[in-house]
Amino acid sequence: MFSLQTVLVPIDFSPSALAALRHAVELVRPQNGTVLLLHVVNPAANGISEAEAIGGRILARFEHRLENLANGLRAEGGNVEPSVLIGSVEDEILAMANRRGVDLIVIGTHGRSGWGHHLLGSTAERIVRRADCPVLTVKDELAAQRLEIEVEEGKETSE
Repeated sequence: MFSLQTVLVPIDFSPSALAALRHAVELVRPQNGTVLLLHVVNPAANGISEAEAIGGRILARFEHRLENLANGLRAEGGNVEPSVLIGSVEDEILAMANRRGVDLIVIGTHGRSGWGHHLLGSTAERIVRRADCPVLTVKDELAAQRLEIEVEEGKETSE
């Protein structure tokens, strides 16, 4: 039997990340496992040069948001450990997964396709390719419905 004691959920507070979190909580519940919540502050993506120090206010804001999310899950009986790290999103997710020996990474995907995917790439896709453990990708239901409508209306183009 596949045991899920420790599941890592990268959180960017998007609907798809929150959907991934809901799935992760349900997956670990039968084994009374732990969900590791991880938010990564990427200086480059936030308009901060590598040379600049990320201020305590920025980190405190993300730590506060993540702790509120964790407290809500704890109130429902979940085992949750929140962490905020600074660095490359992809590298920090993979490093934490390896450091903690997680059984599974559950990550939200924004469902971009076509040019949006080509230009921006997909963190989830890169995690799937590079992770040493299984990865479950979760799409936000509303995003999935929007994509289906776009495809039905012929708005989606294939590459």
